[in-house]
Amino acid sequence: MTLVPNQLWRAAAMALVVLLIAGEAAAQICIDVNFRFAGRDPSPAIVQSMQKEAATIWEHYGVQIQWPASQRAGQCPLVLGSFDVLVEYQPSSAIRSSPAVLGRTHLVPARIDCVGIYVDYDETQSLIESVGQSQLITLAGHPDIGPVDIGRALGRVLAHEIGHVVLGASRHQPFGLMRRSFAPADLVTLQRWAYTLSKNEVERLGLREREWREYEAPASPAR
Repeated sequence: MTLVPNQLWRAAAMALVVLLIAGEAAAQICIDVNFRFAGRDPSPAIVQSMQKEAATIWEHYGVQIQWPASQRAGQCPLVLGSFDVLVEYQPSSAIRSSPAVLGRTHLVPARIDCVGIYVDYDETQSLIESVGQSQLITLAGHPDIGPVDIGRALGRVLAHEIGHVVLGASRHQPFGLMRRSFAPADLVTLQRWAYTLSKNEVERLGLREREWREYEAPASPAR
């Protein structure tokens, strides 16, 4: 997808409106995210970039992610859910799906407890490596894909899959974080205009938070 300057301004303005609306209605949700890499040992830069990106996308909406290293810090008085994430490296086959499937998860009706998320490392890396050097300089400030870029892309895929569960939404949206597919340029750009929630999604997040708090609340003693 290529945007002309006027379209870029409109996209930025729409994203700003969404962020302002969402900021007024942010939930207060804390989730634990445990993850492991299979098939290769990632560099610390990839892991840190992935964590930072997923956390930054969701923190604006009042969703705080606790990673394994921070669980002992007791940042959240109440954890409302947990995820087990597998980031797997598998050599791509000659036949690719279109669009590429970068991640998957499953919905749960009530308690979010150790919900599985799968992220395809190879498909994600291959997709962002399709961005040309000149476009990459414009989007990310350098001509070659590096660990931070890979981590940022993985973090965005992870944030999308978390969204399916916390929003209780199996369907995709036309725009924003929960759209069906991500263009390579969207995965590498430093901007996060394409990773927002709509007003309806923010309201849905608030409803889900209340449902989880009621589910977690201890029953009143019988009189």
